[in-house]
Amino acid sequence: MNTPQHNTVRLSPAEPTLGSLLARAWRRYENSSVPLGLKWSLAIAALIVVAMGVLGFYLIQQQESGYRSQVQGFSQVIVEQLVRVSGEPLMAGDTLSLQILLQRHVQTDLILGAALYDSDGVPLVEAGVRPPGVVAKRLQSEGMSSWDWENGEYKAVSFVSPVIYQDVTAGFLTVSIDRSPLEKDLHETLQFLMRSTLLMIAFGVLLSTVLAYRMSRPIEHLARAGEALGAGVPLSSGERRDEIGQVLDTFQHLAEGFRRKNQVEAALSRYVSPQIAQRVLTSDGANTLGGHQVTGSVLFCDIVGFTKLSETRDPGDVAALLNEYFGYFALAAESCGGTVDKFIGDCIMIVFGVPTEDPHHALHAMTCGMLIQQLTGRINRSRESRGEQTVMLRVGISSGPMLAGNLGSTERMQYTVVGDTVNVAARLCGMAEPGGVLVTDSMLAGGQPGNLAHYANLGAAQLRGREENVEVRAMNVDAVARDVNADQLIEHILSTVGE
Repeated sequence: MNTPQHNTVRLSPAEPTLGSLLARAWRRYENSSVPLGLKWSLAIAALIVVAMGVLGFYLIQQQESGYRSQVQGFSQVIVEQLVRVSGEPLMAGDTLSLQILLQRHVQTDLILGAALYDSDGVPLVEAGVRPPGVVAKRLQSEGMSSWDWENGEYKAVSFVSPVIYQDVTAGFLTVSIDRSPLEKDLHETLQFLMRSTLLMIAFGVLLSTVLAYRMSRPIEHLARAGEALGAGVPLSSGERRDEIGQVLDTFQHLAEGFRRKNQVEAALSRYVSPQIAQRVLTSDGANTLGGHQVTGSVLFCDIVGFTKLSETRDPGDVAALLNEYFGYFALAAESCGGTVDKFIGDCIMIVFGVPTEDPHHALHAMTCGMLIQQLTGRINRSRESRGEQTVMLRVGISSGPMLAGNLGSTERMQYTVVGDTVNVAARLCGMAEPGGVLVTDSMLAGGQPGNLAHYANLGAAQLRGREENVEVRAMNVDAVARDVNADQLIEHILSTVGE
């Protein structure tokens, strides 16, 4: 069918964010057919891995931070000790004492080298390895500073500190500490922590798998019980006397109730539309008289000369004729989103936008009217080839406000629509020519199937029992059918009934 043409702006879809991708992946995982035990195993294992990973990372970071803090503190103690004992000989220029002092400290395994500079940064004495990067800027610092360095043979940290004696800067001291033994101890400690974390993760994953499968076993039993009940296989809870057995007994009662509900729904759907049947069955006994105002469309279709046809033919033949035509018309209504409200002898009443709201109810109703007339032509040609009776139809359609709800009595009611819109559609049906479709002019405001030129304006018409005139248009059924290429949909409807 053709819908009104609108100018639209195509917007490029927004780039998916990491959060949306993760949420989509999680929904697919939750809705997957993976067994529940495996899902639980994966979920618990993932939780354990994340928790142990975070804990292990925290412990490793804390251990490394503490280790480096200890190295820093140890080194600062050595530097401060040397600063205190070297102040006086440095002020006195006693280089021999300073040389002995540095040589004695360099003999310690962790101290690679030490050097003393005068206040101008000129080297006075040094022992052991000279650190790279000793520049005048470092020697002029007011407090202690440090830097890490490597030369292929050593991994060390060097400290530089001013030597202050009686509030006078006598010079500067540099001390280089070997980091290799400390780094080795730290590496071994970190390796132990990592192995312990991985071992605990592996143990947790194994334990989670066992627990998840044991926890999901009763649920899997219930799932198998549900499948058996769905297949109509009776189950006995005699093998279980716990809560699972009680649930299985409840399953038996639910399955019987569900089977009866399906039987009632299937039977009810043959007498009313599936939408109304579903509405009645899901109302929880709240079906009361009354209704509410809705906006929709109503289509009436009746057979031309049905009274004369009934007089000359056997009632069984007439019923078979009506059943054949009305079966196709019901499919046409369904394909257009309509609901068969009732069959009234040779007349069929179809509503659109009720009970399910449809913003394009008028467009769909006009399309359905065209399909009914086109189907009638196809059926007539098929019946003529078999030498059977054919009929002609009239169709009237109207749109507007109406009351939808339960009408009748508290003992017997019917869900239907009433109002002026319904009356106008019925009157238009009586006015239509055989094979024609009449619609109200106001229905075309929201668009129409096919070209507007194929809707002849008949002007204002005085309808029986109504004071105000109605602007009426007559649809050129064949032209509209060509406009919307209705043959494909008609073939689908014919093949559906043929199946």
